[in-house]
Amino acid sequence: MTHTGHRPGSRPLRPSGRTSRPGAGQSTQRASRGWHPDTIVDAYLVPGERVVLEETRSVRGFLMNQILLFCVVLLAVLLVALIGQALLTSLALLACLGFAAFVAIRALQAWFTRYVVTDLRVLRVSGVLNRRAEFIPWKKITDITRSESLLQWWARTATICIESANDGSGFRSIEDVDDPAYFYRVLVEMVDRKQGRLKDISISDQ
Repeated sequence: MTHTGHRPGSRPLRPSGRTSRPGAGQSTQRASRGWHPDTIVDAYLVPGERVVLEETRSVRGFLMNQILLFCVVLLAVLLVALIGQALLTSLALLACLGFAAFVAIRALQAWFTRYVVTDLRVLRVSGVLNRRAEFIPWKKITDITRSESLLQWWARTATICIESANDGSGFRSIEDVDDPAYFYRVLVEMVDRKQGRLKDISISDQ
């Protein structure tokens, strides 16, 4: 079947820019600034660029990645509770608050990370205050591999590694997307399309 540009749960196609009054050094189509990750992604798209698929980090994968830290903190709290000293209890509470803040910051960073597949490139946008956009054009991708650790297998996620002709690029992997099999299939078919083996994207939702 012909791909319509999105699947259930992913973002539909949208224009890449918004019309605004041009000024010095501005184009006639410029995305407005904003704090929501979807708005941030729009700002990095060029006019006419078509979004095929967009995903964020999996909640299951994020929680599984924190499981070791959770176990260490829980063990430390139990030990402090067994000792029963007031000073240690106060320090343990402060440590728990610090750990909760650390996990909250990492969760926010994960939510702000977006993996975007367009008709021109594969793009990663990340960062909350200090934002970063990295991309690889389809013509430079040489190989795509998919791997799963034990924790990723439990969380039903995976790491998709991208090999490209641009060795200096820091964008080499896509981690912990909700549906790695579908994302991987989209990447492979986009590469095949750019190499002429497919005339258009034809990805089923199954």
